[in-house]
Amino acid sequence: MQVTPTRRTLAGVVAAVAALASVTTLATGASAAPACPDVELVFARGTGEAAGLGIVGRPLERALAAELPGRTVVATAVDYAASSSQASAGPGSGDMVAKVRSRAAACPGTQFVLGGYSQGATVTDLALGIRTGVTAGTALPEDLAARVAAVVVYGNPLGLTRRTIAQAAPAFATRTVEYCNAGDPVCEPGGGRFTAHITYATNGTVLEGARFAAARVTAPAPTPTPGPTGTPAPVPSAEPTPAPGDTCVTASSLQHVRDGRAYPLWMRTYARGSGDPLGVLSSRTVVSLQADGTDTWRKVAAC
Repeated sequence: MQVTPTRRTLAGVVAAVAALASVTTLATGASAAPACPDVELVFARGTGEAAGLGIVGRPLERALAAELPGRTVVATAVDYAASSSQASAGPGSGDMVAKVRSRAAACPGTQFVLGGYSQGATVTDLALGIRTGVTAGTALPEDLAARVAAVVVYGNPLGLTRRTIAQAAPAFATRTVEYCNAGDPVCEPGGGRFTAHITYATNGTVLEGARFAAARVTAPAPTPTPGPTGTPAPVPSAEPTPAPGDTCVTASSLQHVRDGRAYPLWMRTYARGSGDPLGVLSSRTVVSLQADGTDTWRKVAAC
């Protein structure tokens, strides 16, 4: 894909986004933020938006806090130019990584949710180590990447290369959800509906993204590793773990994505490993998936 048409396409929606971003809103005020929150959302706004979390990041912050009652949630806006040239995404990724690094060093227990909208999604891509062809960026080191509980992006220009974060950064596949509205020219090849790019804050995907991230934040901790003496740590007695072929789950396509059995692509879902199509990303689309191996699922008629 040539870069020039992509830049023209992205520039076409700058005016529309800027019109919705007339009010400058910064991240959660320092006076209200706890010293070490349980969860920190680090979000990058879209091209042309006023400094702050932007038209998607602000409602995502509120929705995430609502999904995690009893936990302290703060949001931090990535400080970058968000210029129409898209070249500012590189420095933006550096600021995103720096903000995670600073909080992580001071707060060992804080979990992170990373996200972005439009060019802010490119900022996130670069922070996850994905090469986009737009500009060079700064990637999270491995120790910080492990602190990221979830990634939520909207209108990701990576889609114009027919790639997803799940494909380009497999380490984040089960922790990532991506939203691309039908016809959005910023993330869908051939998309021609500019209005599709500015409706993420109102079409329900912000709430879905918050629920996905909250589920990842509250996911059980990994099985303890062996103690220092080399003796395996004790594990509570439980029923035998079924073999992969014995595991079958019936759930909505949205729940399959939340639980890591499927991944989203342009508002549709596909079984992880097999790539079987599961239909639209929705709580009303119910399908059955059978485990076919480690992290591999295939669609079946029923469990």
